[in-house]
Amino acid sequence: MSTRPLISIVLPTYNGSRYLAASVASVLRQSYPHWELLLQDDCSTDGTPELIARLAAGDSRIKPVRNSVNLRLPNSLNAGFARAAGEFLTWTSDDNEYRPEALEAMLGLLTSDPAAGLVYCDMTYMDDDGRPQEAWVAPEPETIGSTNPVGGCFLYRRTVLDLVGGYDDRWRLVEDWEYWIRVAMRFPIRALHRDLYLYRRHAGSLTTTRAAEVRRIRLAMLSERVPQLPVTSRHHRAVAYLHLARMATEQGDAVQASAFHRKALRLDPVRSSLVVAARRLLGPEGAGTVRQWWRRRFRGAA
Repeated sequence: MSTRPLISIVLPTYNGSRYLAASVASVLRQSYPHWELLLQDDCSTDGTPELIARLAAGDSRIKPVRNSVNLRLPNSLNAGFARAAGEFLTWTSDDNEYRPEALEAMLGLLTSDPAAGLVYCDMTYMDDDGRPQEAWVAPEPETIGSTNPVGGCFLYRRTVLDLVGGYDDRWRLVEDWEYWIRVAMRFPIRALHRDLYLYRRHAGSLTTTRAAEVRRIRLAMLSERVPQLPVTSRHHRAVAYLHLARMATEQGDAVQASAFHRKALRLDPVRSSLVVAARRLLGPEGAGTVRQWWRRRFRGAA
């Protein structure tokens, strides 16, 4: 490309020394070299500060800062982006890794599609030791009300930050999904179906250690954001309400579940009726079978 815009990568970490060096190494291996890596240490108490100092000494593009107080993820991200100089922005986790062509491929799509505000990619799960497991194919953007389609590998324009703002601490643990929804309310988002990221699954991840809390906050966030989504199709909005109804049922709120079911039925009566009937007549296991059929047939995520 004729110009080489700067990509700012924020990497927040808290006691992340176990995997941090591998995550940073994956940035250093990028085929696109015009980036800055903003390491944001959120008051680590292990060997992370010393590791960060060694990593930063090896490459001037690595720019570390230690928070004066523990901010936790959303506010640590905001602190990182406040010092970002790039025209394009992203963030990654201290236990995940980019494939070498990730930045170049995502920048290429945004450069060729000026309307798009954000691009995201497929990825592969890996275990504690970095061994690849199953592939993850990113859902399409219109499913954002019922699933988080963006995953761990993404790139967006600075204009997204300027117009959408920062990450919302109110939705800690689902701050990324809530942010993508706000982005989708203002900009087209695109799926790039290339496997460009390795996502580590391990026992210490937040999704594992705080799963019940994640489910509770996710329900509250989606209850607020789904009605604000741009209308892509009545079907996908119905799927989002069916997803909300299922989450409300799992958390023992039958009244809220019924309200979400009614909204889904108004939007897509035939297919929503099938799902609602399955849940009422077949129970969770039978309804799950119907849900799998729904996904294969209509590419939704009820």
